[in-house]
Amino acid sequence: MTWPGLGDLHEVFDAWQRVAPFTDPRLGTQVEVHPDEILLFAVLADGSEAEARKLLAPILSIGNPTVTVQIGGWGDVYAGFQIPNEDEPAKWKFFSQFTREPFPEKAVSVIQAFMEKAPSPDSNFFTQAFGSGAQRQEPFGGAAFPHRDALFYSEPGVGWGTRGEPDSDDAVTPIAQTWIAEFSQALRPYVDGAYVNVPNIGMAEWETAYWGRNFPRLRKVKAKYDPHNVFQYEQSIPPATL
Repeated sequence: MTWPGLGDLHEVFDAWQRVAPFTDPRLGTQVEVHPDEILLFAVLADGSEAEARKLLAPILSIGNPTVTVQIGGWGDVYAGFQIPNEDEPAKWKFFSQFTREPFPEKAVSVIQAFMEKAPSPDSNFFTQAFGSGAQRQEPFGGAAFPHRDALFYSEPGVGWGTRGEPDSDDAVTPIAQTWIAEFSQALRPYVDGAYVNVPNIGMAEWETAYWGRNFPRLRKVKAKYDPHNVFQYEQSIPPATL
């Protein structure tokens, strides 16, 4: 689904965050807010177009979205979401975060304000509903991932530069980095935590943000399998001390 411009953002986002995380667990959805449009991707596993439209009806009723439907296998459907590498910007910067309560109007206004002054056409705010599916269930024996109670995951993101041209748009780099730093900071009252696969370099208290209460146990695992800390980087888990 595509809504032109950002005029419907408040209604679309609020309807999405109050419907998508609580609907049929077969339905996966993500919203992307771009400088000139709002996109909603929805995938219904093992269901019909009619079922998908019924589940999405509260969102589809807002404004006049353009709706495209594809029926097919998992691989084909998800391949359609991907932008070819050669069309991607040369540089990307994301900031990962989780949300446990619906965004108030102020938070959505922050998103709209930053998208209206985005430094590039490839700037976006991406968010994905967690819902009531398997991600809520911790596997037997536990797991490192601690954010199973999140309502949704999101990323402010900015892409710039041209692939194959190493110095392209270098002038945009400090502008893009400042924009995403200020964007992520403005959202801090409404989010917490971070996703280790989208690391936030320079983030304070990254141990808790990535791992939550699992961090002490992960340090013990690290001490068992890598006691000399051979595998390390700026935000790697240090081995527990005995």
